[in-house]
Amino acid sequence: MNTDMDSKPNIARSGTDNARRIVRQALGNETVNNLHKENPLLDFASVAVPVVLVIGIALLMGRIEFGLLWCLLFVAQGLLAQTMMLVSHDLFVHRRVGGDFWSWVGSMVLTIPRLSSPSGYESAHLNHHKYIGTDRDTEAYKQDLNTRFKRVLFSTMPGVKMAQANKFSDAKRKHYHDVTAVRPGQSQKLRTEKLLLKLWLVVLVVLSVTFPETLFFGYVLPVMIILPVMNSLRIIIEHADANPENPFNQSTFYETGIVSRAVFLWDSGDCHIVHHIFPRIPWYQVGKAVDLMKSVFEQHGAVKRTSFWRLVKGWYFSNYAHRSLWPADT
Repeated sequence: MNTDMDSKPNIARSGTDNARRIVRQALGNETVNNLHKENPLLDFASVAVPVVLVIGIALLMGRIEFGLLWCLLFVAQGLLAQTMMLVSHDLFVHRRVGGDFWSWVGSMVLTIPRLSSPSGYESAHLNHHKYIGTDRDTEAYKQDLNTRFKRVLFSTMPGVKMAQANKFSDAKRKHYHDVTAVRPGQSQKLRTEKLLLKLWLVVLVVLSVTFPETLFFGYVLPVMIILPVMNSLRIIIEHADANPENPFNQSTFYETGIVSRAVFLWDSGDCHIVHHIFPRIPWYQVGKAVDLMKSVFEQHGAVKRTSFWRLVKGWYFSNYAHRSLWPADT
């Protein structure tokens, strides 16, 4: 297996390629290769456990009265929706677990329930890696979140959709999910996904009317309300406070702990720096990778942040620009 990312060389990637070489020199090829070792049991559990929990929690919420437990389960459903997205991102977009066909099937299982296109996300995300920090970065729409109002609105599902459709900017960009083919046979996959998305929407509407306590309040509403809030908190510690010129600080160098790592599936903050340098390290190896690599990040000028609250404050209240290095006291 090729443990580094495959694509044609380009200027936007040269810094990342150099960072990869530096880390390999510092840690040694054997250590880096060991960090890429996959665990099939953990990969299977990564898919099965969130799916089972989502179904189980929805059924439980349909049976219990509104109260503290119900509210906690409501939040948990939104968190699990994000986990499913991050699992798909790791296993099926980057590592292609199961090969092209089964990784596509797995991505549909985890992505279509959120009414999102697996191939659209895959194309956008791989191009984000390829062109990170440039005008061709598919996540450039986040640069348009330049007012407090837009950022609050982006914490809602309508705001997310508006931003991805570039409604906050006059820039001539494609919609985030507009596909530029990156895999063979993607056009046929897209047609299948569009059909399944329509069928799933019909099923959701019918079941939400028939079983509102279970489907609407137990699944649809948490995804609509909690997921976009978690999405906003996640992007703050992905690329908000960052130095696009430094591949060791292209992501926010927030020092994650066990809670933030678990909530964001070892994908944000210092974990995200690792992810952009070595995107095929499995999520369950990223914590170890961070511990081994963070001294290298600091030696090469990455600015460490230790307060999640200060980063949240810098985003929502101070309105610091996305993808820029924020003041030292952040």
